[in-house]
Order: sequence, then C-alpha cells, then structure tokens
Amino acid sequence: MLINLVLFSIELKLLVFMKTVKSALLGAKSLIDTNAEVLVIQLKEIIKEHRALIITRMISELSIYLDYKFQFKADKDLLPKIKDELLSLKNSGVDLKHYDNVVQQLMNRAVVHLTNEPFYSEIDEMLKDYVSVKHLHLT
Repeated sequence: MLINLVLFSIELKLLVFMKTVKSALLGAKSLIDTNAEVLVIQLKEIIKEHRALIITRMISELSIYLDYKFQFKADKDLLPKIKDELLSLKNSGVDLKHYDNVVQQLMNRAVVHLTNEPFYSEIDEMLKDYVSVKHLHLT
C-alpha cells in the first residue's frame, strides 16, 4: 500500500512538471518542465523535427509547390539550388523568431498544438529569394 502511494506521488509530480506539444506530423511529444530554458531546448528539437518532415515532403513536389504558392516555374538549373537551400534549412538550427507564438503558448499552457503556418512562413521567406524578379526567365 505504501509503495503504491509513493509511486502515485511520483507519477503525480511528473505530471505536474510535464507539458505536451501536439503535432499532426509527430504526434504528441512530452516535455519536462523544469525551467524555461530546458523547455525551449526541447521545443527547438520538436520544431526541427517537424520542419524536417515538411521540407522532405516539399522537396519531393517542389515544382508543384513553387507553382502553387508563387506562380513560379523554376528552370532545370535553379531547381537543384532551391532544393539545396531547403536541405540546408532542414539541417540548420531553429531560429525561434519564426516560432515566437509557439514559445509563448508553451510557457503559458500545458498543451500546445503545432500548426504548419509558422513552418511554411519560414520556408516561404527563404524561397522568396529564389522566386523574385531577378530569377525570372522569359521563355
């Protein structure tokens, strides 16, 4: 009986110090809430993993995405450069300026739902350099 009470107490304490990030791509991820710095480190890893999945999917259909989002058709020389930039972003660290809303939610809530909007915003910001007027070619 005493052992069960102690185990229940430990489980209850763990629940109090846990936060959850829910992602349609990753499922539910539990974070240990010891302090804000530790939470942010864990969140960065989740964001990086989620962003990597989005980019991997995007690369396989990149020309379709560029046409849909920017009404832009990349030529055969530019498409590999864009893919390389996306791979570079995929493997880079996370700049939380793109995810400030997610960070704020995590600090104030027990459960945070990741939406794809900040991920696509970061990706699109990078892609805009390639779909600008300077890269347009008349055919």
